[in-house]
Amino acid sequence: MTKRCNKPVSTFIGFIFHIVNTHWKVNLSFIIIIIMSVSILGHVSFRMISEAVVSHARQESEMLISQITKNVEVILTGLDSVVKDILNEKNFKELVRDYDNLTDFHQRAESERIIEGILKNRARTRTDIADIAVVTKKGEYITSSDVKKSSGDNALSYYAIKMFKYKNKDSMWLDTYSSEVTSTTTYTDNLLVVSNIRNIKLEDNKDAGILILNIRESYLYGIVSEIVLPDKCQLFIIGRDGNYVMNTQDRNRNGKVDYSKYDLYLKEILEQGNGSFIKKIDGKEYIIVCKTIDEINGTDLGWTVFAMTPIDLVTKGIRDASNNLLNIGIICIALALLLSIVIISIYSYESEKKFNKKHAILMERERLASLGELIGGIAYNFRTPISSIEQGLEDLKKLMDEYDRAIDNRSAEEEHFAIAAKMKEHVEKIKPFCSYISNVISTVKGQAVKLNDSTNESFTVGELLRRVKILMDHEFKHNNCELNVELNVSEEASVKGEINNLVQVLNNLIYNAIESYDGGGGKVDLLFNKKDKDLEIVVRDYGSGIPEDVKNKLFKQMITTKGKEGTGIGVYMSYSTIVGRFRGTMSIDSKEGEGTSVYVNIPL
Repeated sequence: MTKRCNKPVSTFIGFIFHIVNTHWKVNLSFIIIIIMSVSILGHVSFRMISEAVVSHARQESEMLISQITKNVEVILTGLDSVVKDILNEKNFKELVRDYDNLTDFHQRAESERIIEGILKNRARTRTDIADIAVVTKKGEYITSSDVKKSSGDNALSYYAIKMFKYKNKDSMWLDTYSSEVTSTTTYTDNLLVVSNIRNIKLEDNKDAGILILNIRESYLYGIVSEIVLPDKCQLFIIGRDGNYVMNTQDRNRNGKVDYSKYDLYLKEILEQGNGSFIKKIDGKEYIIVCKTIDEINGTDLGWTVFAMTPIDLVTKGIRDASNNLLNIGIICIALALLLSIVIISIYSYESEKKFNKKHAILMERERLASLGELIGGIAYNFRTPISSIEQGLEDLKKLMDEYDRAIDNRSAEEEHFAIAAKMKEHVEKIKPFCSYISNVISTVKGQAVKLNDSTNESFTVGELLRRVKILMDHEFKHNNCELNVELNVSEEASVKGEINNLVQVLNNLIYNAIESYDGGGGKVDLLFNKKDKDLEIVVRDYGSGIPEDVKNKLFKQMITTKGKEGTGIGVYMSYSTIVGRFRGTMSIDSKEGEGTSVYVNIPL
């Protein structure tokens, strides 16, 4: 019994599944495509956002490092000013010069006291300066510190003085180093200092000694370490040789060039000097921003301030947001896409309707304008055939009267035949004029219909040429121009579309060619060539040409070179007609003063 019940149920479920599968197969496929597309789009979008965030963080870091660098530069400039002020102190240089030559103990002590007073006056109450010292030419060490050097020490053997002598410069900055001078290290936390060293130059440019200002490393560390940087950014200062002037993460590395631990990326920073780049270090990407202080008041420095920001911390918020919003985003975006498709479809439909309506109005305006000119020309051309027909009818009337009189004279049979022959001759003369008028009327009737009433009919090249000749005949005669037709394709070649549209286009182009001669008369070439599977129609004149700035806008907007007399509709609408109704192309080659060639290519 159970088996018998299960069979109908399974059959019913299968039937329902078949219906659902039939109705939703396309929709389900479409939804899957959308979800996959949204997933890819979401991934690409979040990646672009992450890159934008990284770029923004990079710019912020560049601005921050630039400001920090300026602050460091201001601090060092202030310290450099202290050295200059001491050197400009009255009699200071002479006191240093004469110190080594004083033999009297009391005079020597007094000179040392005065020098110390000058140094202490500059170093007093300053927390940034460890001490200021003078090294005489004989190696005597006079310091602002209360702790004096050990007796018997020659200051010329100190590391800082030896480095200064080795560099052989008048002034230098000595990067962070461990001082061995007791009078200096007494006022430091870890024996580390940065020194500003200068020669004491006399007026005759001779050296009187050396002035050294020792800056506490702990002072610089306090300033740099207190700077709060975003995203756990790390701040460093290195010298030209790659040693750490300031390593806020590991102060034990300050003042040391430990090549066994030398960070290879520091080479890239020193080579970069200024700017930013992204570098992978130990498998982790960092934004590295650096700026170099080349000198302080003309004294070479070569410090590079740089910051390292882990990219994963910069983009952490974006990654978390992308993970949290991905599933919801897919659903929302899919719904939004479906809604946008509907809205865009409706909008496109309405826009197309408005465009077609506007296009039709412009085409009708151009048609009526051309039709007005055409009718004026036809009225002028009809004068000759109508006059000829009128004269022929008048002659026929006279011959009919003469024939009536001849009937009364039954013996004048030969005269009857002569009159009949003349009447037949006049009828034959009238026929071409009637045929001409009939052709013109038929052609004009074709142009009188609305140009947007397109059909799927075809026409021949010969019929197209015949209509153009008939409609433009008056313009050529009226403007003293000559039409030169070169037919390099069969007259029976068939073109699909509405002939009146193409006739209107060619009439516009030929009319523009005639006007290029400004009423002076000239030749207009009308060429029909076969290019692969296309019919190429060329309308060429040798008139005034088109300015370059106007030529670039002809197919993009309604623009004219005729001033108030022109509307700019002709070429613009001709281009729209060729592209829209004949699926063809249109191009212009023109040079001012040489002429213009318009190329129209239409599929055969």
